[in-house]
Amino acid sequence: MADVTVLRSGQERAGLALAEGKPLLEGLLKHGVVLAHECGGALACATCCVVVRHGLESLSPASEDEEDMLERAKVRAPGARLSCQAVVGRGDLVVEIPDAAAAPSALPPAGVLPVFRSISVTEHAARHFVSQLAKQPGAAGVRLSVEPAGCSGFSYRVDPAFALRDDDAVFESCGLRVVVDRASLPHVQGTTIDLAGQGLVRRLRFDNPNATQTCGCGESFGTG
Repeated sequence: MADVTVLRSGQERAGLALAEGKPLLEGLLKHGVVLAHECGGALACATCCVVVRHGLESLSPASEDEEDMLERAKVRAPGARLSCQAVVGRGDLVVEIPDAAAAPSALPPAGVLPVFRSISVTEHAARHFVSQLAKQPGAAGVRLSVEPAGCSGFSYRVDPAFALRDDDAVFESCGLRVVVDRASLPHVQGTTIDLAGQGLVRRLRFDNPNATQTCGCGESFGTG
């Protein structure tokens, strides 16, 4: 167990015992510590950022993906970590949860990294994608995007994701990585992808809360 002290808005909450081998975010939430985590810990935002004032070395090292997210969010505070990615080890910790007004440099500035709802896939769709990706060496997941098409305005496009771009959002669902570019994300945030049909006739189905209209063929949608 790790003994954790939480600092917030000048107040101190000490004596939190967090289990080793678990993300810091998970342990804090279990103890009733309110901490934003808009992407659900999918490394698609920086809202769960904390500043480790003591014991940084007892946490797991930051991955390149975490460092990239902190850089994209312009988080420059010494000791800053994404609590969803920092795994608790042995040793005491002093963790500060920054207040936007008191420590704006430790939080993503408004307009830099918008928060969006996660993209998810059903287990059926995930198995389908995994089998398809096995035929694509080097693919790290699937890329969901939209493009102008059809009678309703947009159509969905799903391709293998071979590389991440600077403006990509990355979600994890059912063991599958789903990558979405920044331009497409407002149109598909919160979407669940399923695989419908029987036998040899199967097609992807998109449960998109942003779609206000769909065409009769089911291949295009509009959000206006």
